[in-house]
Amino acid sequence: MEVDQKNLLNEKNIILNLYKDGITKIPNLIENDLLSKILKAKMDIFFDYPYGQNNNYEKNLKEDINRGEYPIRNPLELNQIFKKILENKTINNVAESVLGKNYFFTNMSMRIITKTNYILETHRDHCGGVSFSLLLDDITINQGETFFYKNSYNDPPPAFVDLKKFSSKIVQTTGVKGDVYLWFPDSWHGRNHNLSNKKTCILMGDIQNKNTEKRIIYIHNNYENKKKTFLNKIFKSIGNQPNSLLKHFLYSLMRFKIFKKKINDEQIIYTRLILDKNFGDNFSFLNYFRIFSLKKFFKVTLFNSIQFVLGKNLALRLRKLI
Repeated sequence: MEVDQKNLLNEKNIILNLYKDGITKIPNLIENDLLSKILKAKMDIFFDYPYGQNNNYEKNLKEDINRGEYPIRNPLELNQIFKKILENKTINNVAESVLGKNYFFTNMSMRIITKTNYILETHRDHCGGVSFSLLLDDITINQGETFFYKNSYNDPPPAFVDLKKFSSKIVQTTGVKGDVYLWFPDSWHGRNHNLSNKKTCILMGDIQNKNTEKRIIYIHNNYENKKKTFLNKIFKSIGNQPNSLLKHFLYSLMRFKIFKKKINDEQIIYTRLILDKNFGDNFSFLNYFRIFSLKKFFKVTLFNSIQFVLGKNLALRLRKLI
């Protein structure tokens, strides 16, 4: 019983840290025996797919000299051992606390980052949900690690922010094999370059609430597919538009101000639960517009206008001059 109490306390702290910063680290979460099997599966898969897979899950025939990335898009289909990760008690308990019962694992992928100068620029993914990263190599700084900005998941899209002002909030996802990071996908994040000669690998998974339309793995057996509400239709449109300032603001306004309780009760698509005492509801109009950069807004607007007129390729060439 004492062990259970300790686990409950640890999980409570994990959840609180996750809501506080949008990311938290759990060292050595995967037991050694399972980790050994996962590492063996990783080696086998990359033996068959040395340069990863394309978007059609076919073998890439040559290395990616630009991004240095070798992705595996369907590890669950290539080896069933990866499903054991989805049975991890801590990951599931956190998912239920953040998303409510009857959540879905919606994606799993794996990638190797080889030596490269490429840095994936800061961005955000869909609103709501919770994701995890499992380190499958020992990773230090400048080895292709993902970086996050703490407590950014309720802020404007990063393209509209002067990120230099927030460099002190950056967290590097470094660690050893078996370490797991839990994070909110709408946190600002990117990927660092790999300046070493060592290839590094992580495995990632996404989890969304019961109203998601992406469902690859379902944990519970008592799920009933109910008719989607009007709010679900609205949030389906605005919850997965990570680069739209207007839609993100509308999302935040409706989620945290207008329909706060209703959204929490119904677990609307692309949302997380707000914990007791409103923990996790740190949206503030004052903070939102304080962070927002008018200069960045005009720059993004100009780029989008040029892209609309001249096309994406030419616009990207001119981007550095804007």
